Amino acid sequence: MFWMPIIGAALLWIIWKALADEDPLDKLPGPKKWPVLGNVFILSVTSHEQYFILVREFVKQYGDRFVFKVFNTRVLNICGAKDTEVILSHSRNITKSSHYTFVEPMLGTGLLLSTGNKWHRRRKLLTPTFHFNILKNFAVVMEERSRSFVRQLRETKGSEVEVASLIKDFTLYTICETAMGISLDLDKSKPALDYLDAVINIGPLILERSVSFWLHSDLIYYRLPAGKRQKKYLKTIHSFADNLIHGRKQQRLRDMEEFETIEEAGVKRRLAFLDLLLEVESKGEIDVEGIREEVNTFMFEGHDTTANALTFGIMLLAAHPEVQDKIREEYRKIIGEADRAFTMTDFTEMKYLEAVIKETLRLYPSVPFIGRTVTEDFMLDDVLVRAGTQVAVRIYDLQRREDLFPEPHKFKPERFLGADHRPYAFVPFSAGPRNCIGQRFAMMEMKCVLSMICSEFRLEPRIKSHRPALAADLVLRAVEPIYVRFLPR
Repeated sequence: MFWMPIIGAALLWIIWKALADEDPLDKLPGPKKWPVLGNVFILSVTSHEQYFILVREFVKQYGDRFVFKVFNTRVLNICGAKDTEVILSHSRNITKSSHYTFVEPMLGTGLLLSTGNKWHRRRKLLTPTFHFNILKNFAVVMEERSRSFVRQLRETKGSEVEVASLIKDFTLYTICETAMGISLDLDKSKPALDYLDAVINIGPLILERSVSFWLHSDLIYYRLPAGKRQKKYLKTIHSFADNLIHGRKQQRLRDMEEFETIEEAGVKRRLAFLDLLLEVESKGEIDVEGIREEVNTFMFEGHDTTANALTFGIMLLAAHPEVQDKIREEYRKIIGEADRAFTMTDFTEMKYLEAVIKETLRLYPSVPFIGRTVTEDFMLDDVLVRAGTQVAVRIYDLQRREDLFPEPHKFKPERFLGADHRPYAFVPFSAGPRNCIGQRFAMMEMKCVLSMICSEFRLEPRIKSHRPALAADLVLRAVEPIYVRFLPR
């Protein structure tokens, strides 16, 4: 009984704040808002697929800027290049939106989720990890994995293949080897299998929680079956990473004299991302918890996003045989008929394939929107955006604007051959201070495997020119399976 007056007073305060609070953003258009609740009802009962369609309708109806309200929080949605530049180029408003909160138990506050001084320190610390010489080391793994994937495709003998599941395995095993130096597809130990199961299954749980406001409370969520499963997966992921870090540290101590330094990467011994972090730790610039955060972040960011981009890329290539032929011609011109090993120069020379990948990412950006929490008031033209506002940069809609990309729904790789686009019109890897640190890594991986696929196979779709329904959660996904035939040339 003691708590009842306190709870009642708290509810009255929330209702009063919601009714009394005024904000300059309330002048912008948006869907009808209910007293106190705002747009909570429509946002919470809409499925992922319906929500994706709904946002497209809002863009058509309300234009470049519109506002949702969730209780007392405004969510400013933008899809214009000028507004995108203001948001993404801001040097201090770099805090990720609350949408990312539910990934934090898995990743900690590594480069993806950290902000302020910690983010600046980690960005400066990790940037050398993606230096040209280090990427050469990672490229060896990418090539080996790509050749193995091509052999796997040969075994399908031209029958229909559900693309997404195969590609996810390819990118997962590639990122495991480059991030942690382990071959998860060959390791059949119980810890490795449990880790693989946890990585695959924790994503849907995080997603379900992030879109269900009634699951946001830790007090409620971790008492439910889903929350208990997530706790189990988190324990598996963290213990596996911790044991691996400990093992690599001990090995490093045992053969210190032979251990390769960062400057020697690619010369004496193949290094994983983890080894590079341990080298930095030896200089006192990061601790073991920080290493775990960054390894898990690299795994998370480099797995699903690349897999989805490759899935949509293969879908588009299957519908455009003339594009396949141009990629094959470029590959043979650069590599020759002997299929020698890739060099870093080869990747640079794949200009047409790069245009194909960029056009794929324009149509199907792996991250369909970027979220920010405003920590410092700023002006968007004559509109004041206050601290506490959530901002969603709608990349999917931005990159399909007809004024920026004529015939925006058509697949036309030549858009990116020597053409200059308006700044901040094409941002699949974000832009500004928080642009994706691993974008060169991702482009290399996609170039490697797609060039080999088009060299070895002719791709055919199940249904010509079919475009699947989409849903946006942590990444952009096709709602229905995508089937392609890989016919040996």
